[in-house]
Amino acid sequence: MRITLWLLATAWLLFAVGWLVIHGWIVPRIGEFRPRLETAASQALGVPVRIGQITAKSEGVFPIFELADVYLLDVRGQVALRLPRVSGVLTPASLWGLGFEQLLIEQAELDVRRASDGKFYVGGLPVSERTGTGDGAVVDWIFSQAELVIRGGSVRWTDELRQAPPLVLTNVDWVLRNARHRHAVRLDATPPADLGDRFTLRGMFRQPLLSTRAGDFTDWSGQMYGQVTRTDLARITQYADFQKLGITLASGNGALRAWADVTDGQLTGGLADVALQGVEARLGSQLEALAFESVSGRIGGARRVDGFDFNTENLRFRTRDGLQWPGGNMTLAHTSREGQRAEQTELSADKLDLAALAQIASRLPVGSATHALIQSFAPSGLVETVKARWQGPLEALDTFAVSGQVTALSLAAGPAGLGGQAPNQHPTPGRPGLTGGTVDFAMTQDGGKARVLINNGSLDFPGVFEESRVPFDKLSTEASWKVSGRSMEAKLRNLQFSNADAEGQAQVSWRTDDAAAVAGPRAPRAASKPAPVLPPDRRFPGVLDLQGTLTRGNGARVHRYLPLVMAEPVRHYVRDAVLAGAVSDVNFKVKGPVASIPFANPALGEFRVSAKVQGGQYAYVPRLQPASELPWPELTDLKGELVFMRAALEVNGASAKVAGLPGLQLVKASAKIPDLLKNATVDVSLEASGPLTDALGFVNTSPLRGITSEVLAKTVASGAANYRFRLSLPVNAISTSRIEGTVALSGNDVHFAPGTPPLDKLRGLVHITERGFDVSGAQAQMLGGEVRFDGGMQAARAGGAAEPEADAAVVFKAQGTL
Repeated sequence: MRITLWLLATAWLLFAVGWLVIHGWIVPRIGEFRPRLETAASQALGVPVRIGQITAKSEGVFPIFELADVYLLDVRGQVALRLPRVSGVLTPASLWGLGFEQLLIEQAELDVRRASDGKFYVGGLPVSERTGTGDGAVVDWIFSQAELVIRGGSVRWTDELRQAPPLVLTNVDWVLRNARHRHAVRLDATPPADLGDRFTLRGMFRQPLLSTRAGDFTDWSGQMYGQVTRTDLARITQYADFQKLGITLASGNGALRAWADVTDGQLTGGLADVALQGVEARLGSQLEALAFESVSGRIGGARRVDGFDFNTENLRFRTRDGLQWPGGNMTLAHTSREGQRAEQTELSADKLDLAALAQIASRLPVGSATHALIQSFAPSGLVETVKARWQGPLEALDTFAVSGQVTALSLAAGPAGLGGQAPNQHPTPGRPGLTGGTVDFAMTQDGGKARVLINNGSLDFPGVFEESRVPFDKLSTEASWKVSGRSMEAKLRNLQFSNADAEGQAQVSWRTDDAAAVAGPRAPRAASKPAPVLPPDRRFPGVLDLQGTLTRGNGARVHRYLPLVMAEPVRHYVRDAVLAGAVSDVNFKVKGPVASIPFANPALGEFRVSAKVQGGQYAYVPRLQPASELPWPELTDLKGELVFMRAALEVNGASAKVAGLPGLQLVKASAKIPDLLKNATVDVSLEASGPLTDALGFVNTSPLRGITSEVLAKTVASGAANYRFRLSLPVNAISTSRIEGTVALSGNDVHFAPGTPPLDKLRGLVHITERGFDVSGAQAQMLGGEVRFDGGMQAARAGGAAEPEADAAVVFKAQGTL
């Protein structure tokens, strides 16, 4: 207590002594100190200082000192700082600190200049170089004052290095309050009208307890805040060197509000609220400009010792191309590599528009390879949520884990590779594409799973189907995949789909062909070449196991789903031959190496598709003949079974009618292409019954008319008959077709041609081939008697030919009674 009392008494004694010194010695003689103050200030600042007048008022407890017309001259002798009026309050405590309790400067005029050599001068003081007696001492003195206020001042910024027009800030108000190791500052100023409205800057900082210099910014920590209601970004770039960051701002205006974190004098993070219009920026001379009609939301970031953080909140923008960002949130945290620890990145986001992201990325300096990859995918859709974590650089990830949901997803397909010159080599399937998908997914480097739903979208399979894009009204499936070293496998469970062509379900599994990769031949060494030729990766295209059923289908669209491994003439034959029909009870199974589909060798795998057809229309010889020839009549109202068995196509157990000949009924018909891959030939077998008149119509309205040299063109017949035909029709050489058939007559009346006697109650067999027709052992009534006769078409020249000669004749030999 005794010590405390002595300390209090000493403090009051010092206060009293200080008060007496101020009021009794300094105030009365203040005018005498002006020359000494000018000299001391000039020596301390290193530039000439001129003080017009100094006065003091001792009206209260503490006196007020006023300085009028204070000038600081720069090295060129020009006025760099003009202080029309400076007033300060001096207290005993501030006297011991060689300062003021409060310092008020009114209508100060400050010149800030960057010389052509890059050095900065503030009020004529070189702030680029710190010295113990120069600007460092002045700055320390300023930031040790209890309160420093500037009202109605102006600042003139001259940049001789950039040669920009001078910038003048008017109505500058500045308040600085300093406590022990704490500093609070606020600046309000008005720029020229073309740059924007009045702006505000604030700061709250602290220094370490052991800091010895008040003006040493390198150890300050705290936060800064700035706000402007209107600014022109393009004009600001005249005074801010954004090009060092690789940024060129062409236009932009709006409001800004920003916070910045400072640690040990370094900017370590920040947060900005923006509401801008007409923004156009270029982030590289070779890149297209980023152009936005509007940008609003919050953007933040922070720099750490071992990485950085970045985030957005409710960020919205609209590009000039019409793309609109819906207003999403994103956080990104990156930790750099250090020692044995790999670099690590975490990302979480929602409401990310992929099309807008792709457009922005194409204008960012991320490398030509990344630009090309993004352009090839042409992504679009909305990422509802995504969470990702990965270790290592993006081009060589060590581990990763990603989960999220994407709606309205579209990804462009990759082009298919060109096939070789050999007949059995086909295009290499390209990267599949997708439109209109909703995907929930979770994946790691070891595999993952996804739920896929497509509504009114499509899948694209380049190099798989001739029409690579397959539309779907609806498709849903549960996908999963695993990766183990070089082995991969994938499964599609509960695959259900429907479109205009079909509706059904399937189960799919796929894996790499690891056995083929191991057994495959090694690449030969290239002794004379600088780099060896790498062998193809025999793990791909892998092994497929596909099983499923269709509840309905459109027969006219069967060709649409034939893979390109089938030759083009075969696919086009199916396209032109199967013209209509309702398909049901479809079962399909594909199992084996994809490269060997459709498994002509049964040992390689299984390929079978079967379906029941109703109301079918089948042109078994479609568009294969010259336009001058008559077409083969189509089969209508076809019922039967359609089967793809490995490399064969079959139509089994069919019944049908012949187009244009309603009386002919096909009671049993079948068609088969034994080998779709090599020299495809259509084998057709028909058994029919019906009026002989319709049978003659079949002959006279088909290529049989030419084969029979039109000798039956004027034949008239009555009654019914039974018919059997076998056709062998090479798809690639239809002119070499072979025909074999019989017509069983059972008492028909026939008049072959005018001028010949009619035959009544004709019984016998008529044989028809591609060379013509003949009759053997037939019986009939002719001119009132019974006759037996044989005959048919005969060529005029011996030897015959594949096609009938133009002068072929019909000769019959008969015996009996007339």
